[in-house]
Amino acid sequence: MQNKRIKRITSSNEFYIFLVIVVLFVVVCLINPVFFSAYSVVSVLKTCIEPLIYAVGAYLVIISGGIDVSVAGIGAFSMFTATKILYTQGYQGPVFPAYLLAVMFGLGLGTVNGFLISRIKIPPMIATLGMNSIINGTMLFFIGSREISNVPKGILSAGRSYLFTVYNARGVAAPMSTTVFIVIGLLVIMFLFLRYTMLGRNIFSIGGNTDSALRAGINVANTQLIVYMLAGAIYGLGGMVHTVTYVNSNPMDLIGQEMLTLAAVIIGGARITGGHGTLKGCVLGVVLIQLINNCLNTIGIPSYCQRFAVGMVLVIGTSLTAYQALREKRKLHVEISSAEQQ
Repeated sequence: MQNKRIKRITSSNEFYIFLVIVVLFVVVCLINPVFFSAYSVVSVLKTCIEPLIYAVGAYLVIISGGIDVSVAGIGAFSMFTATKILYTQGYQGPVFPAYLLAVMFGLGLGTVNGFLISRIKIPPMIATLGMNSIINGTMLFFIGSREISNVPKGILSAGRSYLFTVYNARGVAAPMSTTVFIVIGLLVIMFLFLRYTMLGRNIFSIGGNTDSALRAGINVANTQLIVYMLAGAIYGLGGMVHTVTYVNSNPMDLIGQEMLTLAAVIIGGARITGGHGTLKGCVLGVVLIQLINNCLNTIGIPSYCQRFAVGMVLVIGTSLTAYQALREKRKLHVEISSAEQQ
């Protein structure tokens, strides 16, 4: 029994990602011993907070059998619009209304995505790509390159609220933001939602096989609509976390975030065909992507090489998940053939 459990763990996608993270960390520490410090660990972990939020939303969509490339557009629009409203109204209270507004804007845009996909039957890639382009075009037309640096007092206070701070040998600080509690809370809620609710199980079902889900009585269209609504709300939350973290609201900051988000989720083991994936893998995928970026910065690799590295990791990760799916399909075919022969 114990051997089977160990074999199951060591053969999982999450185990291999964890090994890659450990090996990468050790290699960089050998190249640059300065990287082996509490400062480096905290620096990597704090950069995971915002991407993890986006990844949870994208994870929901992918396991339902969809795809969403409007991550950056929804996040940027939600955070900027919410901050702009509070700034214009001269609001100086707690940060909670800022989060609430951003989530509501994200929910609204996610609802549009869900309606286009579940009701009008536009392919998810086309619908979300079009939505992302509409949002970005609208923001460029009305906002341009402007940003809000004089954020309301509540956002400013939240952005300067830290759990703890570590320093490197040169006295440079690496503070751990209190927004880490938002990520932890989101992961716990999503874990309970997917494991213990009927809707959570339905999301996996429609991603695994839509026809079977329909025959089982699942309302696929409504489930898809809810998935994109939830994803939009989560992107809006992530956008406001960005504003709180950097204490300014610049919609241009999130350009390209959708690629990193999808890369992290797919590397984490979520199959692009849907129906398979874990939150553990999602978390590890984000950590790996952020570790790669931090490691390459540490050893002085240019930014364009970092994009190349992330792209390579995405291709390899996608290939591995596709290979695993093919291997499981062949194994199932062999078992069925053996049963028929008996």
